[in-house]
Amino acid sequence: MLPMNADIRVLSNILIDEIFKAIGFSPVSWTRRKFGSIFAAAADRLASLGIGFDRQAAQFGFSRAAQWILPQLVKDVAARGAENIPAEGPLLVVSNHPGTYDALAIAAHLRREDLKIVVGNMPFLRGLSCADRYFIFTTLNPYERMKTARSAILHLTEGGALLIFPSGSIDPDPAVFPDAQEHIERWYPSIDLFLRRVPDAKLLLTIVSGVLSRYWGYHPLTWLRKQGLDKRRLAEFGQVIQQLLTGKRMPAPSVSFATPLSVEELRRESGCDRLLPAIIARGKAELEKHVTWASSF
Repeated sequence: MLPMNADIRVLSNILIDEIFKAIGFSPVSWTRRKFGSIFAAAADRLASLGIGFDRQAAQFGFSRAAQWILPQLVKDVAARGAENIPAEGPLLVVSNHPGTYDALAIAAHLRREDLKIVVGNMPFLRGLSCADRYFIFTTLNPYERMKTARSAILHLTEGGALLIFPSGSIDPDPAVFPDAQEHIERWYPSIDLFLRRVPDAKLLLTIVSGVLSRYWGYHPLTWLRKQGLDKRRLAEFGQVIQQLLTGKRMPAPSVSFATPLSVEELRRESGCDRLLPAIIARGKAELEKHVTWASSF
């Protein structure tokens, strides 16, 4: 039995609310009240891990906290190109976003304690009182998005590392779904904005795969939702719940880090001040390299 303190209970209830939202029910619905206890054991376990992660982040920093929690969730993380990561200076890390443990896998290898991550306004992350200083939260509100952009640019200007997921949603896992490349074509122009405002920043393209199993990617439970994004979110929750209940760790996810690029290099490739076309082309090429490498083991 897990020790239940107030913080774990709060986080656990937040997670159960999110599970029901993923299924398609309101957190205040009769269904949530009646059947919420079904997910209590898994939610308590994840909440406990979240509190442990938060304490690790407070004591050792986000990267070390990621290194602490990952072995409890996955067997290993296969990494390629980690030697390319600049140890200092403004760095914009741009990655696809297959969900679950992608940010943790990236952060564990970045080893940059000045890292900040642009994330959605997720209640669970808001509940991490220490780790939340590593997050820049964003919402769909245009005013809030402007504040997010200013905070991100300021962090880069001060020489920090910034991780963004520019598709703005959960992407298909390249190890499971065939349409991952299409989502790179939807990357937001914010990448362009950040690099033009901080021209001495380096761009580090990153690809993650293998965080979602094929079993859950095509699980019949996902048929409860019609939209691709909703299906992927439900698959993510289903897999994590199963892991927490059974104690089974995921096989090794894979992460690739490309050679860092300067703004000047991107300008030469684009032939103009618009950098996004060159970034998307590079991202798609890196995805192909990553899939070839990751499928070799």
